[in-house]
Amino acid sequence: MSTRGGVERVAIVGGGPAGAFLARLLVDAGYKVKVFEGAPRYAFKACGWGVPHTIERVFRIPEDIVLVKITGYEVYVGERLSKTGRGRFYGYIIDKERLISSLLEGVDVERRWVDPGRLHGFDLVVDARGHAAYGGRKALALQVEGRVREYPGDAIRIHFLPDLVGYAWVFPLGDGKAKVGVGGIAGRDRLLGHLRSLARTIGLETGGSVMGSAVASGGLRLEGDGIVRIGEAAGAVMPLSGEGIRPSMITARALFESVLGRRSFQDVISGYGLDFNIQVQLGVLRALERSTPAGRIEIFEKAPVEVLECVTAGCVTKSFLAGALARWPGFFLKVARLGGLGGLARGSGGLFAGDQEDATL
Repeated sequence: MSTRGGVERVAIVGGGPAGAFLARLLVDAGYKVKVFEGAPRYAFKACGWGVPHTIERVFRIPEDIVLVKITGYEVYVGERLSKTGRGRFYGYIIDKERLISSLLEGVDVERRWVDPGRLHGFDLVVDARGHAAYGGRKALALQVEGRVREYPGDAIRIHFLPDLVGYAWVFPLGDGKAKVGVGGIAGRDRLLGHLRSLARTIGLETGGSVMGSAVASGGLRLEGDGIVRIGEAAGAVMPLSGEGIRPSMITARALFESVLGRRSFQDVISGYGLDFNIQVQLGVLRALERSTPAGRIEIFEKAPVEVLECVTAGCVTKSFLAGALARWPGFFLKVARLGGLGGLARGSGGLFAGDQEDATL
């Protein structure tokens, strides 16, 4: 078929959420697609398999891949229960491996790694190799899976750790099992100590090994050396929460719309608010890095529930943020004093222009 820009044959290196979703969209639109994937199985990377409710704007989650529908959460600051939410739909824990398998059904997949720069015979080569192809800053995540004594039911459990720029999690899988992990800007030994402590607290019973993976945490890198990148290879991971499935699928849809000539890649990214929300999380991350452990406790404790829920769901808009600033000025002043609003000023159309003096106090 003849398409805008002469694109007919597409190679996608990487069969994660971004690569698989792009392949599905292109194949369904009549393109010839070949996916190269060298991991021993799909969804091999350590991941909590959680997606917020905002995923429905990008992709309708099939019922048969839903493990748990999340209707609650518990947030701990250190050992103290700080915030809870119940009785609302917050998102899903999905079977990520089944998701990718279903997206790649009927797609030509070759199970080996290749260098995207050395592929020939294609009109478009897409790098979707994940963090290995990302040139920015990376965090580290460790995770183990097993049955837990303190099973959270249909709620997720988050532990903010004052001595760590990061957090720990317990994500239910059903049948009394959960994914238990910790991630942040720290070394493996330090994270492993936190993981073992949490495992003891919740009564984790597991015979499995600890899985570890780097996680892109430096923001989007959509332009570079001429290689088209999507997903985590382009930094499409929320840098504070570590959420990657939904952001990766947004970049896949953006490239698809661009190939079809409907909208530019950047317009789609901005339309979903992905770039702005990544800047929001980068700002909070910066504030946490510049804080003492006591200062991090203050940030976590003072963070309004409405702000916490919106930031983690990736649905922050300029109008929401303007309203939040007016409603909770003390919290945002604290973040601003630690330099946490500097990143927002670049993408907020001047919304924070008056706050930059506070950032240097």
